[in-house]
Formats: sequence, structure tokens, C-alpha cells
Amino acid sequence: MTARNPSTPRDKNSHRKPPPKKKHTPIKEREWTLCGWNACARAFEERPEDLLRLYYHKDRSKALYRVKQWCAKHKLPYRELDDDSLNRAAGGVHHEGVVMVTRPLHVASLYKLLEQAVHADWIGVAFDGVANTHNVGAVLRSCGYFGVRGVLLDKAQRAVAVAPSTARTAEGALEVVPVYDCADLASGLRDLKEKGVFVLGTDPEAKESLYDADIPFPCVLVLGGEREGLSKRVRGRCDRVVRIPGEDTIQSLNVSVAAGVVLGELFRRLHARPKPSSRSS
Repeated sequence: MTARNPSTPRDKNSHRKPPPKKKHTPIKEREWTLCGWNACARAFEERPEDLLRLYYHKDRSKALYRVKQWCAKHKLPYRELDDDSLNRAAGGVHHEGVVMVTRPLHVASLYKLLEQAVHADWIGVAFDGVANTHNVGAVLRSCGYFGVRGVLLDKAQRAVAVAPSTARTAEGALEVVPVYDCADLASGLRDLKEKGVFVLGTDPEAKESLYDADIPFPCVLVLGGEREGLSKRVRGRCDRVVRIPGEDTIQSLNVSVAAGVVLGELFRRLHARPKPSSRSS
């Protein structure tokens, strides 16, 4: 019998396919570039452990003393940059002298909300095809101001809602307003309705005025896209669709302005209601 060459051992597993390579999450999905003073300041206040890198203009150095201390303590890179370098780090000029690279903002599943009791003072907002990041950011800013307790997105809307330009325009509101996503907005609204949430839509052609409509709480305001408005399926989930009355000179309001008007009215009604007496009968 001829001896086998020891330098070329037989591999009994040679017929098997090599194990698949481990998939790595792209850096852009593991990191989030955040620009703007208020957005960055609020992000650091709410989740400092998510900070990865800090870039800033010399004019902001003193105001960022606590952040730089944190970076030094946790061995995180931080650097003062000139205008051109800071613009490149931010991907634009609208950074207000500070850029933070953080871990992405956490977006919870709608099921997390549905597992809880939805309180009587709950106000939510749902986006139905609002595509402009500045509009979404402005709506989120109003959400933070008027005490919105949840923002609902579908998969198509998620990328817009958590874009860096959205976060900058939101002025920190994305850090304090809970954001939930679902596979399908119409189905998500159906699930909220089953929890007793009133679904309110807006349409400039609606017959009923916002100020005349009976709107119970808890309530979610659904905002349609800038051109198409509410989609047919989502409109079908609305318990009531109202218009914001005004002069006929201009056809309609920008979606972010409309959201501010409606949320302001909902906030007024919610806080104008008599509170239950704490005295026992």
C-alpha cells in the first residue's frame, strides 16, 4: 500500500461548503451624525453613553466643557476643527458649530406601546407619507412643545423621521418624544383604535372645522403627505377628518404649520378639561 503524503492530508470535510462569512452591520447603520446646538445638547443630556465622537468650532469650545470632559474620561475622540473641516464632518453648513457622532436613536416597535395602558391624557402623532425632513423635524419640535407622548411611523417613513436633518430641525425633540414604528400604518392605527385611541385626520377639503369637532382623548393626529394628503387606507382608519378654518386666499397650510395648529388646540382642550376631584365621596 502506498503511503499518503503527510504534507497533503486528506480533509474529510472538503466536500462541504465553507461557513458563510459573518455579516457586519454597515457603519452608517451603527453611527448617527447629529448637527445643531440644541439637538446635540439634548442628545448628550438624554443619552451620553451613546456619544462616539465630538467635533466643534473654537467658538463652542467653552460651552462644550462638560462634553469634552466626558470624552476625555471615556477615551472618546474630540477635536476642534476649522470651518471647512467642520462642514465636511457635518455634511453641510447647518451645524451651528457642533457635530456629534452617536449611536443611532432607538426606535421601538408599536407593540411596546400596545402592551401598556394608553392613558386618557395621551396625544400621539402619525406620519402618513410626509417626505420632507424639515417638515418632519418641525412637526417633531411641535410634538415636544405640546406634550405628544408618541410618534408612529411605518417602515417607509422611518428613514425620513430619523435623518440627521430631521433631528437638527427638531431641536432636540427626537430625544424626548417616544418614536414607534410598525410594518403598516393603517394596521397600526387599527391596533391603536382597539386600545381606545381616537384617530383624527386633517384635510383642507373636510366639511367639519377643527374647532367645532368633538375630539375625545386619548387621540392620535394623522398627518398626510405634502402633496397627496392622507392615503385612502389610512383615511379609512380615521374616526374624524377635520379642516383648519382660514381665509380662502391660500389653499392650505404647510403640514408642519397645520400640525402645530391642531396640536395646540388638542393641548388646550386637554388641559381645559376639569380634573377629577381628589376628595373621596
